[in-house]
Amino acid sequence: MGDIVRVVRKGRFIGWYVRYRDSDGRRKMRASHQPTKEHARRFLVEIEARIARGKIGMPEPAPAAPSTAQLIASFLSTYSRPRVKDLTDYRRNAQCALRRALPLLGEKPADAIKTADVVKLRDALAATFSPASVRVTLAFLSTVFSWASKEGIVPQNPCRGVEPPRQRALLEFLSHADAARLLAQAREHDAGMHAMLAVALHCGLRKGELFGLRWRDVDLQARRIDVLRSGRKLPKGGKPRHLRLPSVLLPILASWQALCPKTPEALVFPVIRRGTASMGDSTDMLGLPALLAAAGCPRLLRPWHALRHTFASHFVMNGGNILALQKILGHSDIKMTLLYAHLSPDFLADEMERVRF
Repeated sequence: MGDIVRVVRKGRFIGWYVRYRDSDGRRKMRASHQPTKEHARRFLVEIEARIARGKIGMPEPAPAAPSTAQLIASFLSTYSRPRVKDLTDYRRNAQCALRRALPLLGEKPADAIKTADVVKLRDALAATFSPASVRVTLAFLSTVFSWASKEGIVPQNPCRGVEPPRQRALLEFLSHADAARLLAQAREHDAGMHAMLAVALHCGLRKGELFGLRWRDVDLQARRIDVLRSGRKLPKGGKPRHLRLPSVLLPILASWQALCPKTPEALVFPVIRRGTASMGDSTDMLGLPALLAAAGCPRLLRPWHALRHTFASHFVMNGGNILALQKILGHSDIKMTLLYAHLSPDFLADEMERVRF
């Protein structure tokens, strides 16, 4: 049997404590937080009843849930995905996206976040950021709460069921005349930039793939270009691809090869910084917006990616096969390539003539 203890410290009554032997065999004394000795005795009876059923007399209070900011910090330091090409890049991108959620959710306990809170976050972000940016933030936040749910930190993922903002398809590309003027403008001012733009427009390479290209990846005699890297990583689709060099690029690349600055990796399109040639990165625009303006081309929101769109759009408009385009661009999903399907001259050409009554 347990007993009731009146606890006094420095002449001041602290409260009624209960003393008992718990189901784990250990003697324990805990504050009852009851106003009278009789109430404390009833509390002790409840404890002993739990012990008789083999349960802990007074379960330890569950630790307080972390704030959402603390949960995100824990996620960024411990979470990993087996199929991520570069975990450092993944965590950096996640941190950048999740930072947008902190002003509204950061101080709230993670287990108190409700679906309505995520909806308010989505609507608040939509007033400032593009739909694509909001979608990325919501996707990373959902991953955080899914991970936390599996770890037992939160009861469920409050992002589930929240509809992301509708993403606007951005298919901006240069007309044939604009692309020709851009190449002519670059040819007059910078041989390296001219060669880089020519490869982008005739092969549809991404900017990172252009930066990662080495001379050993280009065979002018066999007319072959191997897209093995984006920067120093695998291309976006996770697989290298091998393309036939268009004949128009052969003299351009041959001339540039003789002038190209030397680098340890023998980069085809190195970037000069403080007199040293090295590999470019995603922040390098290389003066393309100014070059577009000087050539009289329209302003582009994503200039380098618009060159890739330009290649793909004109490929389809000139009768190119959509499946071949998927291989050329390195799309892992045909849905990405179908963005260009409506540009085909035969798109839905005679399809409406199939029905007769």
